[in-house]
Amino acid sequence: MTDSNRSNQDSTQIMDVEGIASSIQGKLDQYLPPPISQCSIFKVPNMLRRDNEKAFTPEVVSIGPFHCNNMQLREMENNKLQYLKCLLNRTGTTELKSLVEAIDRIEQDCRDCYAEVVDLRRDKFIEMMVIDGCFILEFLYRYQEKRCVDDPVFNTSWMPRKIVADLLLLENQLPWCVLVCLFNLITTNDSTTTEYQNSLLNDLVAIPFSTEYRIFYYSQHRNRLGTHKHLLDCFRNSLVGSPPKNRPDQSPPASSVHRKWIPIKSVTELLDSGVGFFPAPGGGNFLDVKFEEGRKMKMPAIVIEENTESLFRNLIAFEHCDPSKGYEITSYASLLNCLIKSPADTLYLKTKDILQIIRSSNKDRASFLKRLLYNNDTSFHGFLYSDLCQDVNKICFDRKRVWLARLKRYYFNEPKEFVNFVYGVVLSLYLSLVQTVFAILSYEASKSAK
Repeated sequence: MTDSNRSNQDSTQIMDVEGIASSIQGKLDQYLPPPISQCSIFKVPNMLRRDNEKAFTPEVVSIGPFHCNNMQLREMENNKLQYLKCLLNRTGTTELKSLVEAIDRIEQDCRDCYAEVVDLRRDKFIEMMVIDGCFILEFLYRYQEKRCVDDPVFNTSWMPRKIVADLLLLENQLPWCVLVCLFNLITTNDSTTTEYQNSLLNDLVAIPFSTEYRIFYYSQHRNRLGTHKHLLDCFRNSLVGSPPKNRPDQSPPASSVHRKWIPIKSVTELLDSGVGFFPAPGGGNFLDVKFEEGRKMKMPAIVIEENTESLFRNLIAFEHCDPSKGYEITSYASLLNCLIKSPADTLYLKTKDILQIIRSSNKDRASFLKRLLYNNDTSFHGFLYSDLCQDVNKICFDRKRVWLARLKRYYFNEPKEFVNFVYGVVLSLYLSLVQTVFAILSYEASKSAK
């Protein structure tokens, strides 16, 4: 190979390297998603959505950028504009221009809330934040007032409930800072403080949540003080803000992150082991499940409604995607996944008023509870009920206790069953005695004959 050919080849290689480097640099110069620790609104991973795609997809209204191109939801866009107009008319002093300017100042912060790159120009993104945010606020006002005059949403019995459900989908969230910003501009006057404004917004949000979901656990003191990331986070904070006393640390040591716990048996199997199930007195937070006196499982009632499955799945997805969150809802779902293995388990919890099914023509509405988690993964850290499971498993491994419990359940549970058992034992002993006597007499008779 001549020197000139070698020189040309080297030059070509240099040009290729520069071209590749330039291509990579071009990609780096493009907008990339922020670090996951800064994000709060996520696309649900396929592993979690494969069991029920519909649970993560809005049915009536699209909020934010992830579902804005869904043509089936375009019908609500005109209603959004109508709601925006009505919201501006509430004060008569707030100008649309001031709302746009306020959102423009926090535009980058809003973008950074989304874990995916939002492929919208700055002006279109700000427009979406203003319209969607004002729609949510006006919807909350109308839900509180129960207004239905010339309103296609509240003229129906089902649409408000569907919109509330859509507002609690992980992929259908708006940054909380947008709602706070717009709400403050619309309601603030010289005599109000920021803390008071935040309390008003929290109270306004709580009205549809507590109406449509009876598991919503609202404490004015706790919820007013909290800072949320979006509406779904607000709902979750209402549930985990007052957890059981044995709640594990949300930041466990690295050595315990993948520590597994041993699942407990199903309801019917635990009944055979002498474990009883009782509704917790006074209701309260459904997460506060306790195992007391070595045999009593006390569970606050949980109400299963039309959209409960979708809510649970989105809360679980949020906990799996946001590293700043614990696994309280996931822990509860995992516990139910252990307890409910068959229709008999569900039926028993219903007879004990621990499961309460509302608004359903589907007799198997609660069946989703046994399949909330993919492959019943037990490797997540911070399991809420590890001590409870350990105590329950001790009972199940005690063979003598299990045998006595089964004897009591199947033979001594009712007075009639006890009488029948005693009658059967006495009859068996009598027949055995008669048989023995005849055997002896027969033997003596044959002996005398000899």
